[in-house]
Amino acid sequence: MISTYLILASVTFVAMMSPGPDMMIVVKHSGARTRWPALLCIVGICCGVSVHVAFSILGIAAVIAANATLFSALKLAGAAYLVYIGVKSLLSGGGFQFDATEANGDKNRATPFRDGLLCNVLNPKVTIFIMAIFSQLIELATPTFDKALYGAFLTLEVFVVWNLFVSFVRTRLVPGVIQKFQVTIDRVVGVLLIGFGGALALERAR
Repeated sequence: MISTYLILASVTFVAMMSPGPDMMIVVKHSGARTRWPALLCIVGICCGVSVHVAFSILGIAAVIAANATLFSALKLAGAAYLVYIGVKSLLSGGGFQFDATEANGDKNRATPFRDGLLCNVLNPKVTIFIMAIFSQLIELATPTFDKALYGAFLTLEVFVVWNLFVSFVRTRLVPGVIQKFQVTIDRVVGVLLIGFGGALALERAR
């Protein structure tokens, strides 16, 4: 069992550190005056991961993967939301405000949570990733409670790793660099999010 947890932790960490929509969303919300927007974004991501875990345990993930229409619809919804957030980043005046007396991210705490949740839960690649992990590491005969423990461990790892990532982004050196190039970084994040959305849409069209 310990070896299973170690493999699960290793594979999940590598997947998280590969640049993707979740990372871009976390970066986007890491520049507010306080950590709250980033934390709420991470909680939203974890809620999304929990949904994918539940789908895998209940077998719903397999149904989604096997249903071309449903899978494509989920991809299209995820692509549209990523493009929406990306356009907002491109049109913003720079969202990184480490030293501002008031940050827009603190005004509406529902926004970062919603971004994290929808960005993750509408990404069918996360569904397939978690389903693949569970199918490779967990046997069909494994009790549902044990499967839930694996899912809880995966979700906890996501929460811890993204918080460590935010701590790095908010270290003394990094904020200075980000503030200097905040508009450029916001634009780059926007372009990447639109790119991820476009990639999802193109995959659907194939």
